[in-house]
Amino acid sequence: MPKKSRVAPVLVSKEEWIKKENPPKGALEGHEYGYNCVSIRYSVDGIGEGPNMHVHPYDEVFHILEGRAEFTVGEKKFIAEEGAVVFGPANIPHTYKNVGPGRLDSLDIHLNSEWIQYDLPREGEDLSAPELS
Repeated sequence: MPKKSRVAPVLVSKEEWIKKENPPKGALEGHEYGYNCVSIRYSVDGIGEGPNMHVHPYDEVFHILEGRAEFTVGEKKFIAEEGAVVFGPANIPHTYKNVGPGRLDSLDIHLNSEWIQYDLPREGEDLSAPELS
């Protein structure tokens, strides 16, 4: 018999974690509910937009809900299209940018109870996604 879970099912409504803006963005740290993950909804309309190069001390999973993204993960570059899943290993610098056409919308799952991110700004750029803080 499997061991009983230590956590209960939880429903978090869109209104509780997605900011009221277009395109949608939001962050939900699972530790508030006893879960060891963070969900980030990240959407951008502009071609070339996306977070700056950054690092997390844990693995991350990206699900492309809409659009196309060019990912850079360490030395690798590739295009992820709608429906694709990308696995990003811990401690490897990574970024992704909207390559269009249209909106890029992703759900990023951080395999940690809290969001920890170290941004690596490029020359002339601001730090990424301050509106999610």
